[in-house]
Amino acid sequence: MKPLLSSAPAALAFVLAAAFPLPVAAQDAAHAVRPMPINDHLVAFYQGRPDQAAVKPGPRQWPDLGAIFVGVATYAIHDGDTALVYDSFTDPVSAQWVRDWLVKAGVRRFILVNSHWHLDHIGGNVVYADSMRIATEATRAKLAMKREAIEAGTEEGPPEIRPLALPDLGVTSDTTMMVGKVRVLLRPIAIHSADGLVIELPDDQLLLAGDTLEDTATFVAEPESIPQQYRNLGAMRGWGFTKILPNHGNPAVIAAGGYGLGLIDATRAYIRALVEHSHDADFQKQPLESFVAGAIKHGDVSLWWPYRDAHANNLAVVAKAWKDKPVPAFEPAP
Repeated sequence: MKPLLSSAPAALAFVLAAAFPLPVAAQDAAHAVRPMPINDHLVAFYQGRPDQAAVKPGPRQWPDLGAIFVGVATYAIHDGDTALVYDSFTDPVSAQWVRDWLVKAGVRRFILVNSHWHLDHIGGNVVYADSMRIATEATRAKLAMKREAIEAGTEEGPPEIRPLALPDLGVTSDTTMMVGKVRVLLRPIAIHSADGLVIELPDDQLLLAGDTLEDTATFVAEPESIPQQYRNLGAMRGWGFTKILPNHGNPAVIAAGGYGLGLIDATRAYIRALVEHSHDADFQKQPLESFVAGAIKHGDVSLWWPYRDAHANNLAVVAKAWKDKPVPAFEPAP
């Protein structure tokens, strides 16, 4: 196992980061892209997660609600002149900042991997229009179907993503590839969305989790499949990694090398409780804190303000999906 922190490459990366200007559209603190070296071949790029007091009142758009307020990370696995970039932020300006940073670090060849089809992960795909772009075959199909609406800004409302660069290679099963000397395992898994794709770095015992896991709580996009997601989370827990880097999480935890397996346990407990309490008379009034208090006490997640709105949305979609269905039996937690 390689060390999670490599002080010399990290120091060099931080020096480079300080010297690079921020993108024009990302000068305020909420939108500034911050590089976070994890080890000598992996760097996180983080954007958003402002304190609630710093957020001005006014209209919200999908990048605010789905990414900036909760915080969003992308990742680059790099060795020599090659980098695999995992997701492309919400917009081309931020994605170009990441690419420019990597070019200045010596990268000349890029591979883009999308974790799933949701807009905050594919907004900057066009920056890699000259590169190989990989996702699950399900993501390719979903984006092709929704391309017109996404480019028109009617899928989730404005801003539009125009042009949308679709993935040009779809995977349907576990796929191993090399980024220089770094072994990378692409693993399709239906958690959060049916088209999910996570990345395992077996030699680092590290998982890049996309949106399969979040801190404070997962956003429930497909409530009908929660029992399947619960089982898949249990299976994923046994793959052998010991550290987790999600796309939406606490930047301090990400910068320190990632979350432990407790993040999976917290997510399983949360989605299980949503379904098991979905028939409660006061279900849609139950606060986020009542669902995550144990995970917070254990240190698996932290309470972050915009997840109260995400939780309210989760309550609504779960109540609608499960109101006329019997509550299933869930297998015990590990």
